[in-house]
Amino acid sequence: MSPISKELLAKYKVIDDVFDYKGLDIEEELLQIYSYFESSFISLYENYANIFNIKDYCFYIKNNNKCNAFASKRKGYNIIGITNGYPILLSKKMDEKHFKNIVLAGINNDEPLREAYIDLYQDKEFDFSKFIIDCSIRFTFRHEFQHIMQFNNLKYEKHDFFLQETLEKDDFNIKLHVWEFDADRMACFEVLKHVFRLNSEFKVKSNEKLKCLLYVGCSSMIITKCLFYFGVINQLELPLSVRKLEFYKKKFSHPHPLVRCMNIMGYYFDNITNDFSELKVDHQEFFNNTLALTKLYFDSLIPKHDTMSELFEDLKKHLDTITKYNDELYDCAIQDEEIRNILILRNIKFEDS
Repeated sequence: MSPISKELLAKYKVIDDVFDYKGLDIEEELLQIYSYFESSFISLYENYANIFNIKDYCFYIKNNNKCNAFASKRKGYNIIGITNGYPILLSKKMDEKHFKNIVLAGINNDEPLREAYIDLYQDKEFDFSKFIIDCSIRFTFRHEFQHIMQFNNLKYEKHDFFLQETLEKDDFNIKLHVWEFDADRMACFEVLKHVFRLNSEFKVKSNEKLKCLLYVGCSSMIITKCLFYFGVINQLELPLSVRKLEFYKKKFSHPHPLVRCMNIMGYYFDNITNDFSELKVDHQEFFNNTLALTKLYFDSLIPKHDTMSELFEDLKKHLDTITKYNDELYDCAIQDEEIRNILILRNIKFEDS
């Protein structure tokens, strides 16, 4: 199935504010960034649309300087988009200079895992920064595609649906939190698949190197969520000013970033241990490495602010509430008709509460 042209959808006012970077007189570096993100999303959408028989689909970049991604069902068309701010802001935030100390994450591990970090760091064919950006792109795409799947499994008629990654401080709706919970889970599984695909391409493989990739892949998702949590995602100029989002439970359009982080880490870890038990991934090692990588990144990005101490303090204070709320969202998710239909379609087993 071929995508519908964004020019055609713009002509008939199905989409608006299309950002055409190819017609701009901008630096070559920016052109390459836009081209890379656009081609990545288009390729992923074409693949998943064919797998799940999604018709009348389109990806486009919307003219907006904020970092945002969205999914919509409008006039029968299945649309996934990002803003023009998304590629630039994410690329700048995940510049390779912020990962130059990434090898230090291996210090507190056993020697084989320490060596795996070093091997990857020294591998001229592997780029930590590119890998982390690719994981983030795949997470974002698969999250938005899950919303497309949710829209297409609704039984009642409604002309338009629209969900975006930007937090909306509107009235709370448990169904929206449940849909975000579900979309995050499918998105982190996409990152897990990407890790295993990449690992299969290495000439020299080892369980320790695969573990390292798994931890870095997970940290990519946590870093992305924490950029929103600390309120720095839309800031382009240094120094960045931390504007932390205070913890909440049943409010707004999305679960709190910490709720989402723990859902992502829990589901990611469960899939590793269930499907790849031979790796013998220890929960504490997984947690320590994921957050050590996240800390190294934020210590570089915001060197004058102890962001991770704030994160740990909030986790300590709210962990019980976070765990119980994620359990509640899971219970709601497996009772949600649209999500159940998708799980059955994919032959995914789930337990009723």
